[in-house]
Amino acid sequence: MKHVLTLIKGALVGIANIIPGVSGGTFALVLGIYERLLASIGAFGLRFAKVVLGLITGPGDSERRQAFADEMKRTDALWLLVLAVGAAGAILASSRLIAWLLDAHLAPTLAFFVGLLIPSILVPFRLLKRRSWPEVLACLVGTAGLVGLTFLQPASAEAGLGLAGLFIAGAIAVSAMILPGVSGSFMLMIMGEYRTVLQAINDLDVARLGVFALGCLAGIAAFVRLLNFLLERLHSVTMAFLIGLIFGSLWVLWPFKEIAEGAKIVTGENVLPGAFTSEVAWSIGALALGLVCSAGLMYLGKGREEA
Repeated sequence: MKHVLTLIKGALVGIANIIPGVSGGTFALVLGIYERLLASIGAFGLRFAKVVLGLITGPGDSERRQAFADEMKRTDALWLLVLAVGAAGAILASSRLIAWLLDAHLAPTLAFFVGLLIPSILVPFRLLKRRSWPEVLACLVGTAGLVGLTFLQPASAEAGLGLAGLFIAGAIAVSAMILPGVSGSFMLMIMGEYRTVLQAINDLDVARLGVFALGCLAGIAAFVRLLNFLLERLHSVTMAFLIGLIFGSLWVLWPFKEIAEGAKIVTGENVLPGAFTSEVAWSIGALALGLVCSAGLMYLGKGREEA
């Protein structure tokens, strides 16, 4: 059951990363796996590589097998693998569906994600070890910063930067994906690589996906260590800033938008519906479904990932 729940959480993180304006880091935080995810990723390094190499060169050595088992436990590798499988499977399975939902049913789709987020904000809030004015200020800065980011216009949305640019885009986008509220898809859009990556996923373009993945690995290796450092030294302030990013993402996810032709979700202007239409009714239903799903996940996981 524990692995099934991890698969579900990984799937939610993966789906979130497909949608411009939605952060996979947000769902990692509200699902109670954010700090564990950072700790697990940050634990990989030369030590793990040496142990794996030793196992490959001497698979029959019991000491090397034990060293490998110890490293798997130290890095939380099995849990991370299950989470990654859930995320990758969701991305591959839903990329076309998400693209269709955003084109054909934008408001209900965004409303569902809002429903997932609202009750789950309690999870990171409970992780705050202190709730004073520095935390309040950090939260406000995070909220204002993300809302301000949404007003950036991706001037090169269709440009594309080639394979070298795809590597750089992967490094920058994965850093954004780790931050709750900051959309890696939006950063790809700004750099002109969003459609390139989405098309590569749909076409299973191994070459482009490989270059992008290498960029992601390079970016995540550096950025996760920075976040772990901040959480270790300034835990409450850093967590409050991340919560602010989540609040800001609710602005991005507002279901009713006036979107110019060719524009994207994050560049659409938030508006109030002029009348109670079928779209509004479906959005309310989707919001309620998101709330129920979020409450269910919080209940199954007891608000955090069990050790």
